[in-house]
Amino acid sequence: MRALYRLGILLAWDGKLDSSLALLRFARVIEPNEPDVRIQEATVLSWQGQYRASVVKWDSLLAEFPDRRDAAYGRARTLSWAGKMKQADSAYAALAESDPHDLDALAGRGQVAAWRGDYATATRFYREALAVDPDHVTSLVGLAQVLQWQGRAAEADRNITRALALAPDNRSAREVQRSVRTLRRPRVEVTLGWSRDSDKNSLWWQNLGTSLLLASGVRGFASAGIAEASDPARNGTRLSAEAGASVDRGSLSLTGALGARSLSSDAARDRTLGTWRASASYRFAPTAGAGFGYAHYSFDETALLLGQDLDIDEVSVDADAELRPDLSLGAGMATGWLSDDNQRRSAVLALTQRVAGRFTVGLFGRALGYDQRGVGYFSPDRFLVGEARGSYTYGVRRWEARLSGGLGLQQVGKGATAQSEWHAEARVLRRWSISNEVALSGGISNSAESSTTGAFRYYTAALSVRLGL
Repeated sequence: MRALYRLGILLAWDGKLDSSLALLRFARVIEPNEPDVRIQEATVLSWQGQYRASVVKWDSLLAEFPDRRDAAYGRARTLSWAGKMKQADSAYAALAESDPHDLDALAGRGQVAAWRGDYATATRFYREALAVDPDHVTSLVGLAQVLQWQGRAAEADRNITRALALAPDNRSAREVQRSVRTLRRPRVEVTLGWSRDSDKNSLWWQNLGTSLLLASGVRGFASAGIAEASDPARNGTRLSAEAGASVDRGSLSLTGALGARSLSSDAARDRTLGTWRASASYRFAPTAGAGFGYAHYSFDETALLLGQDLDIDEVSVDADAELRPDLSLGAGMATGWLSDDNQRRSAVLALTQRVAGRFTVGLFGRALGYDQRGVGYFSPDRFLVGEARGSYTYGVRRWEARLSGGLGLQQVGKGATAQSEWHAEARVLRRWSISNEVALSGGISNSAESSTTGAFRYYTAALSVRLGL
């Protein structure tokens, strides 16, 4: 039995999880109640993403062996991986209450708070543990990770360096060290995209962007791009460039950018304009936040619009809240003033429920309206759309795939007959290091809103590559 158990552990460490489970189940046939084998079986199930089955195993084991703290830790960890953050925090809190000197329980609560986005609470738990034992490696690693997520590279580096000095072979510490080093290095992202609608408006675009950590919590970014638009009667080109910075200070995030665009069309004179945008967001709590934004840019998504001298000044507000674990609500409103004296208003509401880890389902609604009919762009006096949505995400090793879609009704104009509305998207991603990835995506929709002209078919595809230098 012990040989099967040890071989099962080795196979799990090698990533051969199905084979590991098979051997562990053979071991349990020989010794059905052996706790070490059962712990390893529950652990491998959690590594496979079978969180519900893993928790059932942990509960069964703890019912028979309530003093196995390693099993209690495994259960708490599995709950956090499953996104059951409140239950995971309660599990770690129970461990801390049963043994006030258990620093790993404090660190576990810190990790749960960090994954919920509550960096202040996470930092407090980690520092409480380090106040008792400055050499507590798990807390040093966790604190370094939180500091890295906040863009505080120098502080993160000090903590992770100390952790590795104490535990040179700690796998988590080495992963965080790579993340901290990646944070300090510039990033480059290249995107190639294409879209087309049933009115035969086509757009090809290429964009090159980069970002760099300038100071603690301050990241600068810049981008340049070219887009080529066409329709049956004309062609147009847009050249664009932008530079800006984002600042994160606790729960407050600020972003600002300035840019320029050069627009040319077969049917109109060339022109150049400045663009700018600014936004602010604040997290009132780990489960609730709000933001405000302002932007000035050209309305130039088709070859016709490239020559129409249309600019937009837009103000937006948005908010999100977690109503209960795995159930979130998002809402937003925006008003845009067009340079042709038109005005548009929009509002959006989305309710999303995560189901069984990899699935989400939800409801989505949007309202859009213009004061008057515009020339060359989709500008109904009222446009309404409501749909049921869903998505499925699957990841294995360095690969990730996501399928999503929605089905509902749309109404184009006051008093118009409602029509069916649907969309579908797919995305495949491959990572080969912390900051390097390539992604391919595509989608199709019959929503009139998707196309600038209101066409009832809209197709899009994109290829992006992100590299850490």
